[in-house]
Amino acid sequence: MAIDSLNSTDSYASYLDNRLTSVGQSAASGSRINNSGDDAAGQAIVSALTAQIDGQDMAIRNANTGINLIQTADAASQSITEQLQYLNDLSVQAQNGTYSASQRDMLNQAFQQGMEGLNQIAESTSFNGINLLNADTSTVDIALDTNSRSTIDLPNLTIDALGLTGSNLTTPDQAAATQALLTEALGLTSESQSQFGAQQNGLTAAADTLANQNLNAMASRSQISDADMARVYAEQSRQQVLNQAGVAMQAQSNQSYESVLGLLA
Repeated sequence: MAIDSLNSTDSYASYLDNRLTSVGQSAASGSRINNSGDDAAGQAIVSALTAQIDGQDMAIRNANTGINLIQTADAASQSITEQLQYLNDLSVQAQNGTYSASQRDMLNQAFQQGMEGLNQIAESTSFNGINLLNADTSTVDIALDTNSRSTIDLPNLTIDALGLTGSNLTTPDQAAATQALLTEALGLTSESQSQFGAQQNGLTAAADTLANQNLNAMASRSQISDADMARVYAEQSRQQVLNQAGVAMQAQSNQSYESVLGLLA
């Protein structure tokens, strides 16, 4: 009988130790579920939500990277527009018949240098090694989730694509023809900038939606996994008291067992 009592006391003490350890883990981690044994179904849901949250975090980063790419292209496009406006001013100036040949030549040299600068912007604008405005890259896909992508369309804004190759201001008539081409080119860059704005707005909206979904998923995960710390601390105190009582019971059982052995000796 004493041996059965001792075994029962040992089992109870082991249970108390395990329970105190589990409550201690919750108190330390702030989580109700520290292993699948705590709540197998809850752990499965938490794992699925964590995977969803991680995927949404990556999609948000992808969207923000896409926005940065668009902003880079848009800023360069604005610089090209400003250069075109400068060239347009030169073309209007060159249509004045009061300039001498040498003065007109100086205007044309300034025009050609401006054309070179414009083309340099288009050829050199890049993001992470991706050329953005010279037709090397026409589209860039941004992954927003497993089944959703946003495509960024990139224009070709080189002088060849803008129809300006060979333009000059050598005569008033040529300057007038060049001005007409520049007007068309300005229309193309304006269209590109409008497109960039729409694409940036689309990615911003997608990132905002993902962020809201992410917050909802984190709230759901928190409701399932987070421990009620007030209850945890109360339970921890209760288990500590029970554990101390169990230790006392075990000590008493050990004494009883030793007494029985003494009688049998």
